[in-house]
Amino acid sequence: MLNYAFLTSFLLFYDHNQAANDYDLEPVAYEFFTQAFILYEEEVVDSKAQVTAMHLIIGALQRMNVLGVENRDTLTHKATGVIVLAYPYSAKLLKRPDQCRAVYACSHLFWVDEKDGIKDGERVLLCLKRALRIANAAQQMANAVSGTSGPVTLFVEILNKYLYFFEKGNPQVTSAAIQGLVELITNEMQSDSTTPDPASEAFFASTIRYIQFQKQKGGVVGEKFGPIKV
Repeated sequence: MLNYAFLTSFLLFYDHNQAANDYDLEPVAYEFFTQAFILYEEEVVDSKAQVTAMHLIIGALQRMNVLGVENRDTLTHKATGVIVLAYPYSAKLLKRPDQCRAVYACSHLFWVDEKDGIKDGERVLLCLKRALRIANAAQQMANAVSGTSGPVTLFVEILNKYLYFFEKGNPQVTSAAIQGLVELITNEMQSDSTTPDPASEAFFASTIRYIQFQKQKGGVVGEKFGPIKV
């Protein structure tokens, strides 16, 4: 059951942090994040509350433009380290799909699409690769428990993240990596052990059509997507 007092606290954090950002109050914004991390670590009560809090913190941090380089770097690493990558409760409370989505959401903390925004391609790729490992683990767990793999939805979601950063010009996200993911998903869908899922199949088909559309464009875009075979 979702703890509504906990959720209310985080919604207030989100609103107040946005106000601090709007009024250019960096110390106040930083303190709000510090208190949010303490609340997260000490008051986490169930997986739903944890997932909600994670995405509120990640979303708030993405929108911060008042933070200086040092403070933003500190909070970004705190978010990815404590919330997703090393937080001791994660494996206990979060289901693997939630872990996966939280990890790939963190990739946006390292690539801010603004003129002077952070663009750390290596850390983006680290988040995406970790998300892929978690998705693989989820498939293996489903196979061990039920004898069949789960839907490929997580893989398709990760593929779309790869495409996003590929188009944004992250040099660490390559056409070869995208090709590998397309082939992985295709093989998973053709496997006898994979659970059929019309929604996942439609999502993947839509993603493939998008890649084909980009390939057909002329100029830089068409050239960029050209090596991807779909």
